[in-house]
Amino acid sequence: MNQFNRSRNEKINNPQCNFKRKKKSTTTIENLSNEFFGKVFGYLDGCDIYLAFANLNHRFQQMLNSPLVLFKINLDNWLSKEILIDIYQQMITFNKHQIFSIHSSTSLSMNRFCSSLSFDSSFNRLESLVLCESQPDIFISLLNTLSSLPCLYSLTLKMLKSSTNLADVYGITLKLPMLKYHNVLTNPSDSIVTLPVNTDQQRFSSITHLVIENHCSFNDVLRIISYTPQLYRLDYTNTNSIDRNIEINLPIKLSNLKYLFVRVYGTKFDIVEMFLSKISTKLKVLSFTTRHEDITYLDANRWKEIISKYFLQLEKFYLKYYASRGNGSQTQLYRGTANQFALPFWIKRQWIFEVQRDLEFIIYSVQPYKERWDELILDQSDALCSGLSKLTFTNMHANEWRNIINIDIKRILSLTQIYHLIISVENIFVGVLIPILNSLPKLHSLKLHSLSFGDPPGMNPKDYKSFFSIRPTSKIVKAYLEKMNQRKDMFFLRVLCPDMIYLKVDWIEGERNMIPFALVHFE
Repeated sequence: MNQFNRSRNEKINNPQCNFKRKKKSTTTIENLSNEFFGKVFGYLDGCDIYLAFANLNHRFQQMLNSPLVLFKINLDNWLSKEILIDIYQQMITFNKHQIFSIHSSTSLSMNRFCSSLSFDSSFNRLESLVLCESQPDIFISLLNTLSSLPCLYSLTLKMLKSSTNLADVYGITLKLPMLKYHNVLTNPSDSIVTLPVNTDQQRFSSITHLVIENHCSFNDVLRIISYTPQLYRLDYTNTNSIDRNIEINLPIKLSNLKYLFVRVYGTKFDIVEMFLSKISTKLKVLSFTTRHEDITYLDANRWKEIISKYFLQLEKFYLKYYASRGNGSQTQLYRGTANQFALPFWIKRQWIFEVQRDLEFIIYSVQPYKERWDELILDQSDALCSGLSKLTFTNMHANEWRNIINIDIKRILSLTQIYHLIISVENIFVGVLIPILNSLPKLHSLKLHSLSFGDPPGMNPKDYKSFFSIRPTSKIVKAYLEKMNQRKDMFFLRVLCPDMIYLKVDWIEGERNMIPFALVHFE
C-alpha cells in the first residue's frame, strides 16, 4: 500500500506531471459529466483507471467507488510488479464488489497473483475470468472457489503447462451454476478426459458456448457435452488427434446446439462420421477443417448422406481439406466420380466447391456461395457456369509449371472441372500461362494480378521455345487484370484468350501516375 502511495506522490511531484495538472486542465476535465467518464472507463484497464484517478480529488474518488463503475482488471498490465500488486490489493479491499473481469493470460502474472487470488460471494459483479495454469494443487484449489461467484458467466483457462489433470478441471467447471461461456486451451497433446458419460438428467451444466482447444479425443468431447444439454455452440480443435474408434454408443441429445465448428488433424473420415452420428441436434451451421491423407473427406456422397440423415435443418456448410503438395504427398488421386459437388443437392443449397493452391497445400473447400467478379458482367453463358468450381493460386513460381500441371492440376481435375481461375501472384511470367490454361479446358473466366515479360530466375532456357510454340486453346470469355504494367499486356491477353469478350482492368500503370480503367468489351 505504501509503495503505491509513494509512487503516486512521486508522480505528482514530477515537473512533467505538474505541467499536465495545471488548474486550467483540471477544470476542463471536471466539466465533463460522470456519464462521460463512465463510458470511457468501460474501454480502459481497471488498474490504469485506479492509478490515474484514485486520490485525485473527492469527486473522482466518489466516482471510483460508485456501483455504476465496473473494473476490468488485466494482470498482464504494463505497470511494474510492485505498483500493480498495490493497486490490485486496494481494489480487492475497497472495490471488490465492482470488479467485472480479471484476466491473467501468462504464467508470469498468474504466479505473481496466485497467492492473492481467492474468490467468494462478495465478488458479486465478477462475470469474466481468464486464468493461466499455475501449480496443479494451487490451480485446482483456486478453481474450487469459483462456485461461490454468483455472476460468473465466462471462464477461459489457459493450461499450457499441461500439468493439471483435465478431468479434475472439467469436473469442477461443469458444475459452475451460472457459467455460459467456457474455453479450455492447452498445448497440442494426447491428453484424455476420463469423465463418465452423464446419464443423470438432474446433473447438468448451464454452458451454452464451449471451446475445447488442442486436447480431448472425439470420445472425450462426447463425454463432456453429455453434461451440457443447453449447449448452443461448440468449437473443437485438436491438431494431435488420437482417435481410433468411437466408444460412445448412445447419441448425445443437444436440442439447442446450432453451431458446430471442428478442426482436427490426423483422424480418418470414418471416425468423424461416427462422431457426427452421435450428436442429436437441429444444427444450422457445420464447419469442418482437417489435414489428413484420407481422400474420403472429399466424397460428396458421404457428406450428403451425413447431412440428409443427421442435419436436415442445416443452413450453412463449410468444409476445408488440406492436402500436402508435391511428389512426397501421400494424398491419392480421387477415384470416385468427378464433379459430385456440382450436383443438384449442393447447387440447390448454394454450397460451392472451390480449390486453392498455396506454398504447402492444395486446399479443397465447400462454402456458401459468394458472388464472383465475373458475375457482375452479364453474359448468355453465365447460367451454365454460375456456381461452378473455382481454382485460386496464391503462390506460384514460374519454374515449377510442370509440377503444377502434371501433379497439382491432375489431382484437382480428378475431383472437379475448373471453370474459374484466379492467380493472385504479382507479375506472373506470361510464358507459363499458356500451358497452365491449356490444361484447364473448361475455363470460363480468368483473374490475374499482373503480368511480366521478364526472364524468371531459374527457368530452363529450353522452356522458352516450348512456351511460345504452344497454341492457346483456352475458351475463356471474361478476363480481369488488376494491374496493367504496359499496353502489351492487353494484346497478350487477346492472344492467350482468343474467345475473350470482356476484359476488366483496375489500373493502367503510366510513367507518371496510375489511372483507373474500366471494362473493355470486345465485339
